[in-house]
Amino acid sequence: MSKQYKTVVIALVSMISFQQCTKKTDPVPVVAANEITDTGGLNITITYDKTPATIDLDLYIYRKSTYAATSNPQGATIGPNDNGTVSTDIQPNAPDEESIVVSAYRTGTIAKSYTITFKGITNKKTYAVDGSFAANLPPFATANYFGTTRGNNLTLKKVGNTYTISQ
Repeated sequence: MSKQYKTVVIALVSMISFQQCTKKTDPVPVVAANEITDTGGLNITITYDKTPATIDLDLYIYRKSTYAATSNPQGATIGPNDNGTVSTDIQPNAPDEESIVVSAYRTGTIAKSYTITFKGITNKKTYAVDGSFAANLPPFATANYFGTTRGNNLTLKKVGNTYTISQ
């Protein structure tokens, strides 16, 4: 084989090899719908139809690290005397931890539906959870609705500026 022929063969093999090589781009990370990353914090809002006017749903946040069966929610009740909207913010400097977000059917006997919306304060990304309470629930006289038929629970995990909601 001539030297010139070997050079041509090597050049062709190299060209074919390089043509088959393609640069792969890094995949775009997939962010779950129930995960909100926001440097401004997180807003949590429960909305419901306040008909009749004696209906009252509230929002409670229990810190898992300090919860005890007799404890009241951290920060007390969020939303007494509301008009069907109860809201609070989790600040970005709040400790990293897991909390239980409880929608509480404080007063009323009819079936009642509601929506809890988690929304980034800066980026406005939202994640909504619909829920409902059955009619004729037994009365519950204490402020602790955690784990009762008058309290529906979601878990909120905060790590840095990332908030993950799970049912």
